Amino acid sequence: MNIKYSTSEMGFEGLFPVNYPYLRVLETQLLFLNAYHIPISKILNTNQKYNGELLFNIGKGGFEKPYIKFLYEKHNNVVEQLKNKFDKVYIYQDGEIGWWNQVDVKLQVWWYNQLQSSDGILVPNSTDVSFYRGLYPNKDIKVIRSVMTDEGLDKTKFKPKENRTIITGPLTREYNGFSQLLLAHNLDMPIDIPPMGESRMPKDSWDMASNLGVNYLQYMSWTEWMYNLSRYKIGYMLSSATASGSFALNCAYLGIPCIGDKRADTQRILFPDLAVDVFDNEKALELTLKLKNDLVFYNEVSTKAKILYSKEFTKEKMINILK
Repeated sequence: MNIKYSTSEMGFEGLFPVNYPYLRVLETQLLFLNAYHIPISKILNTNQKYNGELLFNIGKGGFEKPYIKFLYEKHNNVVEQLKNKFDKVYIYQDGEIGWWNQVDVKLQVWWYNQLQSSDGILVPNSTDVSFYRGLYPNKDIKVIRSVMTDEGLDKTKFKPKENRTIITGPLTREYNGFSQLLLAHNLDMPIDIPPMGESRMPKDSWDMASNLGVNYLQYMSWTEWMYNLSRYKIGYMLSSATASGSFALNCAYLGIPCIGDKRADTQRILFPDLAVDVFDNEKALELTLKLKNDLVFYNEVSTKAKILYSKEFTKEKMINILK
């Protein structure tokens, strides 16, 4: 595998710098691969051919999203078109497995056909592989491990630790937010939900926040997110939908114990003592109370996470697993 290029709906062109303020998992993976990002619109509107393999992030969305509608209507065989311009085309899984099952059936068929036309599929978790193996038994399916880098962070901006907890997302089905909120209340600490901002949040979830004893953070860049995250004592990643698992990854880097779904490689590897089965609220409650009342256990989990992060989530590890 020799991925030299990447494309998506992003307008950015070039190699992502380490000080890029929105250096999320995908951008960091592309940084580590030294993959040059080209907007999909530019590739499709020129006849240029490229010497190298392509990572293609289709993204997510129904017909209400102009970008997806554009691909479906104007470039229905977009992967075949890209294969005429690049040596190979690999589809990057954006979001959780099964996400496309909720869109218009015409789009579900289109999505299936794009992956079928590709040379391979890149997934964030080892638990995702079997999902695709059943649909594409002869396809090259590889894990591209979730990663982050602290090269662009100013460590003097990390905040003092507070008795405060944070859950992964709003009170929706995908984030399982209400259950996470009820579990977090057992810590007797203020509870926050990550920075998505009011415009990005379901109205009922935002409006009910004060009634439920939770605070929503405003949207912020990834670097600002990391500075803010450093102040929390405990995190929860008990979403029903498991994708890149960046929340547990960020928590581990900072030594913040995170109770979460073991389907995410980040959770299973970095927090083996806090990894639970999906919807196992009983075990999550047990671990919540243990972190609250057992300081020795808390410190052990925190220290282990930092060690495992520095060993298992490096650039070299990501590339070796991918190859």
